[in-house]
Amino acid sequence: MPGEVSSRDMEKYLATPSLRISRGPDWQYLTVRTRLEPASCRYLRIPATPDPWLVLTTGGGPRKTEVRGRNGWSCAVSGPGSLALTSPGKSTEIRWDHGDGSGIETIHVCIDAALFHRFASENIECDPARVEIIDGFAQRDPLMAPIVSSLGAELINPDSASRLFLDSAAQMLVAQLLRKYCAFPFTSPNRQARLSSRRLRTVEDYVQAGLASSLTLEDIAASIHMSAYHFARTFKATTGETPHAYVTRLRVERAQELLRTSTWSMSAIARRVGFSSKSHFAAVFLRYTGISPHRFRGATRCDGNDEEM
Repeated sequence: MPGEVSSRDMEKYLATPSLRISRGPDWQYLTVRTRLEPASCRYLRIPATPDPWLVLTTGGGPRKTEVRGRNGWSCAVSGPGSLALTSPGKSTEIRWDHGDGSGIETIHVCIDAALFHRFASENIECDPARVEIIDGFAQRDPLMAPIVSSLGAELINPDSASRLFLDSAAQMLVAQLLRKYCAFPFTSPNRQARLSSRRLRTVEDYVQAGLASSLTLEDIAASIHMSAYHFARTFKATTGETPHAYVTRLRVERAQELLRTSTWSMSAIARRVGFSSKSHFAAVFLRYTGISPHRFRGATRCDGNDEEM
């Protein structure tokens, strides 16, 4: 068995094949799997990966889980909502037993090591090489668990996956790892609490010009020379919206304008405002406005003829 493998190649060492695995450029910083683990496993050794690795149990009853560490085997009872964390560069030896014999639903998330180190260098006052994450299993983390769960949902419905949402989720997971699971305390540099009007205008201009493209959190932050994490926090403090919610709102508003003034098809409008598919566009538009794009067009203009762009 190799000493270390990539998060992608880890698949062949897991107990069973995963149900779904993230693919494509939008998942640049995350490798996400949804899985149904067997009811019991007498022994499993998984090679180390350079990336922090999280496992959230989402279904199945309580199970006895044992993990081997420096001082032998440690035992805990895990169940839905339990989170396990394996630090970068550490292999895993594990065994478990689910008493009722049914499978165990899990979501696995590996966070890109390059993002982890860059985040540390930009946002905390320490050498990233000194950052050490503490392993844990059967943890309860009310901040991480819903983020991991939402990533699993994005994987089940790939048409709805947004690069901006995925980038933001990765940043939040790294921030929580450093805040709660770091082996030594760290301090964040003092930052300004609000964005100036000039910087907000720059962000809006950048986003408006790029609505048709796959906007990334890092690119938006770079337009005003900020780190992605600091930008996301400061933008939310200034506007009350996350960058993802803000960009989605602008996309819906642009779509409303095109529905009123053009005869383009729904597919053409979806592409023009940056949605991956017509179905994703329709679902988001309905969620934001309470009405479908077709009904909105019919209510706001007399001729609803669609014409492919």
